[in-house]
Amino acid sequence: MEMEKSKIREILHSMDIERRKIVRPKFQELGLTVGEGQAKILKCLLEQGSMTQRELADRCLLDVTTMSRTLDKLQGAGYLLRTVNPSCRRSFLICITEKGKEKAASVQKIFSDLDEQIWQGISEDEMEVLYHTLQKITKNLKND
Repeated sequence: MEMEKSKIREILHSMDIERRKIVRPKFQELGLTVGEGQAKILKCLLEQGSMTQRELADRCLLDVTTMSRTLDKLQGAGYLLRTVNPSCRRSFLICITEKGKEKAASVQKIFSDLDEQIWQGISEDEMEVLYHTLQKITKNLKND
């Protein structure tokens, strides 16, 4: 029986909605605005260290305008700082603060718990096949 391609797209969409239902209240409890990439930005800075706004936008898959507004909010909350980039005086390095590191650690825990929930009852082999299939789908979407 050939599976309808639209069913897979619907499942991917449904999974994203369910994922959001799980993480949204947890991020809101942390005081993070959902949908702006705040959690992803903090997690990235904690794991990767300081970087330029462009590098951060690329790693977090956010456009520069959204990134700029979000960084303003995170800086206002005391989670990060913009410092002059010694390599290029026209750009800034985005650095996480101690307060930001604490918040990012909570974000990491939320993502880790989500991963555990997602992968319950799924073997390593199944995960690997799905991973490679999703990589192909992502490549196809980027090639339009």
